[in-house]
Amino acid sequence: MGTLHNIDDAYAWSISRIAEAFRIDRRTVSARLKTARVEPAGIRKGHPTYHLSDIGPALFGEVITGEDNPTQDPALMLPQDLKAWYQAQREKLKLETELKDLIPSDDVARAMAELVKAVVNPLDSLVDELESKVGLSGSALERVQIIIDQVRENMYLNAIRGGMDPEDEDDD
Repeated sequence: MGTLHNIDDAYAWSISRIAEAFRIDRRTVSARLKTARVEPAGIRKGHPTYHLSDIGPALFGEVITGEDNPTQDPALMLPQDLKAWYQAQREKLKLETELKDLIPSDDVARAMAELVKAVVNPLDSLVDELESKVGLSGSALERVQIIIDQVRENMYLNAIRGGMDPEDEDDD
């Protein structure tokens, strides 16, 4: 060990010295210091040094992962972390699309349109069918037409609301 000119130098260690002292890989030390956002206390021989008081919690403190991690909030991320986070989110969406866990909105809209056509087209001709083939009276046909109109209106409203109940809309 070299000569100390300042007592604080004894408590400011490089990544190599930290890794050697705690028998941890240098890459792990670097990653944990970066994750904990520990700033270098100084520079010695061209390498950053870190205070032991900052190193301990970063290396041996509670590791926060997943949703509990405040660094997962894009508003709190450093620019390079933010870019990586957005790239990861885009890759996640691509994977979910490939696995068919995520369906593009155009495909959903197309499928819903086909479903509506399959229901509405027969409803349009139902009154004529009931009149010509069953021989329903005029008042009965008017009642059937009113019910068909109500069904079509409900289908339209459900499509607009995305299937939500009217009571659920008031909670927003």
